[in-house]
Amino acid sequence: MMANMADKKAQKTASKAVKFDNGIYTELTFAARLQDIRLVSSEYAIKPDVFEALKDTDSLGYFGKPSEFHFDVTTGMMIGHYRWTAEIKSGRTKVLKLVSEYLIVYTGLSGFEEDYVRFFFNKVGRFATYPYFRTNFSHHSCASGIMLPPLPSLNERVN
Repeated sequence: MMANMADKKAQKTASKAVKFDNGIYTELTFAARLQDIRLVSSEYAIKPDVFEALKDTDSLGYFGKPSEFHFDVTTGMMIGHYRWTAEIKSGRTKVLKLVSEYLIVYTGLSGFEEDYVRFFFNKVGRFATYPYFRTNFSHHSCASGIMLPPLPSLNERVN
């Protein structure tokens, strides 16, 4: 029974892989027009222990992920949110935390399937919003009197 479930899962994954068409995705990337990127929320907090934690340069971590996605097939407009988090830990305690969420709007996507648009958003939204988050992080840390280097540049991930 377990082997049968594994076979069904493998078949489902294989059928999804077959359905993806690089040509369609390339057309979508040329058709997509960025209309807006806006910071819609930001929460920043530090604790006095942050200055002690800064001695450990490996205590800073950051990550981003899509948090909302809406696509109107008739207008070809995609609206999504991408949330970034940076934090510094001292032991198990978070002594610095910044969470910023960005709204992203793309148009020109009429005629494309939602799965392709969502894939585009998940991939491009990360790179479109990161420079804004990087700036926001630098602004907050500097305003707090914490002299941190800028967050590193992003590299392409292979998924």
